[in-house]
Amino acid sequence: SRTVVDAESEGEPNFVYDPNDSCAVQMIGHQATNLLSSIDLYNLANDVRFPVEQVIVDEAVRNLREEFTWIGLTDRLEETVSSFREVFPFLAENLTEAALQMSDKFDAKGAKIDDNRFALPEGYVDTKGCAFPHANGGRAPTCGTKKLDDEIIHLIKKLNNRDVAVYKAAVERFELQMEVLEEYRASL
Repeated sequence: SRTVVDAESEGEPNFVYDPNDSCAVQMIGHQATNLLSSIDLYNLANDVRFPVEQVIVDEAVRNLREEFTWIGLTDRLEETVSSFREVFPFLAENLTEAALQMSDKFDAKGAKIDDNRFALPEGYVDTKGCAFPHANGGRAPTCGTKKLDDEIIHLIKKLNNRDVAVYKAAVERFELQMEVLEEYRASL
């Protein structure tokens, strides 16, 4: 299902893939694809002929920057979970303890609260907690080879370019979030 076109652009081999090549489609980076809001782009995202790569990257990065209140990075999972819980207190590991800590913070600032569990429904006690276990949801590949020739390496790089671009934008956004969170903490 693959052919090599003789013409090379900018020194790169120009492998042409059948859009129905299921192995190639499985290797496409899905982070960028999952950030698309345009149905037309989403449908084109699995085309391994790469007709609109930059448009896909641009929309995915724009959506990452403009459509999400807070993001996280799996390679910085502890910081991600901690920041989510700080920004969204209802995601605390234990809501009862979080409400008591919040009440203590208000007390320390001179704001008196009659009910130190003010943020919870009357009579509620968190007995389950909200743990955040890490589990890899990956699955074993159903096609492919263990031999990585130049063509396969080229395909892997090409198929993951969009995710690399999205990851770079996500790291930039995450670092900015951490700065904002640090400023917030300093203001308390």
